[in-house]
Amino acid sequence: MKKISFILFVIVFFSGSVFSRKAPEFKLTKDGIEPVVIEFDTSYSANLIYTRVKEWIALNNKYPSSVTRIDKEDSLIKFSCYSKEAFKIKVNNIDYWHDMQYTFMVEIKDFKCRITFASGEDRYKFWYNDDGSLKERFKESEAAFENTVNETLTSLYNHITGADVEQKDDW
Repeated sequence: MKKISFILFVIVFFSGSVFSRKAPEFKLTKDGIEPVVIEFDTSYSANLIYTRVKEWIALNNKYPSSVTRIDKEDSLIKFSCYSKEAFKIKVNNIDYWHDMQYTFMVEIKDFKCRITFASGEDRYKFWYNDDGSLKERFKESEAAFENTVNETLTSLYNHITGADVEQKDDW
């Protein structure tokens, strides 16, 4: 009985941490968005990560070569993204949606990559007080901004890890 309990404990413990990894997320602050480092298991070579990022760019853009800014094989890819209605600012109880153009820079090494977000959009700097706390009236703006950027990050992460591949019931 103790062996069965131990085996169940090990399965439950590892199922949460190894088998169901959660996609990383960017967090907006008054200083911008810090890069995200994603670590993979040892089967993810720099070439595999690079190839999957290139595939994702091709799948999500009509003209992949036009959004790719820097492309150094197996080490660095920088590409641009565009989002319509990326975030909103509420003025006099009316939501004003704003489009946003931004870039992701993916620096690649064996077993990991670092993704950096950049944008010419800097309105968000005014959403914060001097102490770094968010002004109450911009809570929805911050949430929409982060959601837009994190949707792209999650999609890219899911493609790299293969989580976006549909499981077919072939029996």
